[in-house]
Amino acid sequence: MSKISASSAKNEAIVVEFEENSSRKIKVDVIFEKLGSFGRFQQIQFLLICIPMMFVSMHVMSWTFIVTAARKTCLENITTFCVEEAYSASDRWDMSGPNSWIRATVQSLYFIGQMIGSFSCGILADRIGRKKVLFICLVTQVTCATVLIFAPTWWIYTIFKAGTGFSQPGIYGVAVVLGIELVGPKYRSMVSVTSNIFTCLGSVLLAVLAYFILDYRFLHAAIAIPSLVFISYWWMLAESARWLVSKEKFDEANQVLCRAADWNHKKIPSNWIDLIEKPSGASSGLQKSGKSSNNFGVYDLLRTPQMRKRTLANFLMWPVVTMMYYGLSMKSDVGGGSLFITFITSSLVEIPASLIVFVLIDRIGRRRLFSASIFLAGLLLMSNWLAQEYIPHFLAVSFILTAKACVTTAYTVMYTYTSELFPTVIRNTAIGCCSTIARFGAILASFIAFFLVERYGSWCMIVPFTFLAFAAAFTASACLPETRGKSLPDSISEIEGHSI
Repeated sequence: MSKISASSAKNEAIVVEFEENSSRKIKVDVIFEKLGSFGRFQQIQFLLICIPMMFVSMHVMSWTFIVTAARKTCLENITTFCVEEAYSASDRWDMSGPNSWIRATVQSLYFIGQMIGSFSCGILADRIGRKKVLFICLVTQVTCATVLIFAPTWWIYTIFKAGTGFSQPGIYGVAVVLGIELVGPKYRSMVSVTSNIFTCLGSVLLAVLAYFILDYRFLHAAIAIPSLVFISYWWMLAESARWLVSKEKFDEANQVLCRAADWNHKKIPSNWIDLIEKPSGASSGLQKSGKSSNNFGVYDLLRTPQMRKRTLANFLMWPVVTMMYYGLSMKSDVGGGSLFITFITSSLVEIPASLIVFVLIDRIGRRRLFSASIFLAGLLLMSNWLAQEYIPHFLAVSFILTAKACVTTAYTVMYTYTSELFPTVIRNTAIGCCSTIARFGAILASFIAFFLVERYGSWCMIVPFTFLAFAAAFTASACLPETRGKSLPDSISEIEGHSI
């Protein structure tokens, strides 16, 4: 078989022969096992993609505090010397009373920005690469967030707020996929769990900053300025070797894998390209970096029977879970009390929920854990509504918080599960389309929480949330396969079980 020279003499020293005379093709996962499923290279790269997730979470939830009514700060023991914070966005642009529609408009356009970003970034990440899209969105987020500090009018503010919304799926969604493709099979669940913990920490940090920073412009600055460090990611972050192989960019894939082997003090076969199973249309040997396999699009999600079944099931699951998550987050102070305390409590409850995922996802499987958690969330919400007049207040609040934890569990599992259900050639497109559909759930949650519930009562949220949760649980159980312990599929033919 032909040999592949490493990119440097140092790399050559760590590359060895592997099954030189074997004609049996191996999965790319075998190469990752030779590298070490979660070695030094993967650890550093994964940490790099987790840090921006904290800032994504801060941007998503910042509007909660940006429009908070003015607070008074008084010197200790001198109540007559008080300074009123006059620079919430609500006070500056008069968003109270009859102008409260502006608040809804800003947040709705933010979610529309998310929707556009989910669709376009998912497709682009499969076309031009995970790293490029992640970097573009990081720069977009930093730029738009900086403009928010100086925006002179609410409509200019709204435009750039939507820009941060556009960047969010390209950072979080692409980063999760990049992380899952980076590590070995047994560490994939850890990617989603750890990612969610970082977003929880971002929400908690946001509440702490908002409590001490009284001017909304300075709060935006505190979120935006540290993000400038992410510009360095262009030189620090590696592209997904799995994606490079799927696009037949074998030169670049070889450089990444040799770099990983060097960092992990491992060895990979020098002829690994000849040994692995190629995506449809790939030829043996190194290819020029500019050549790639055929591009796949949204149509391919629905073109074949098994892909169509998986896609439609996810198109129900994602908006339901997203609607429940944002609905319960927006009503975090349902039990009364300080906005800051209830917000932090609601955020912190997501951490044990994520740890539950880490413990159980590889024991009982993705499908069972998702179905059980979203079903239990619906059951708790319905129980709270039916029994709220007969149980203590703290127990009713506990039901809501536990339901939020269950939804968080389902949300965390969903990213890992969906990523494993779709092949490499179209994985980010699938995640992007699912996230796009999910934005309808987020927008609907805003309408339900801030309009229907206020006008007609909590049943307008509890009843639809409950039955939709039951529907999502049934759909996952009845329509989707288990992916625990299985290799990531690289082509659509692997999903369908035959050549297409």
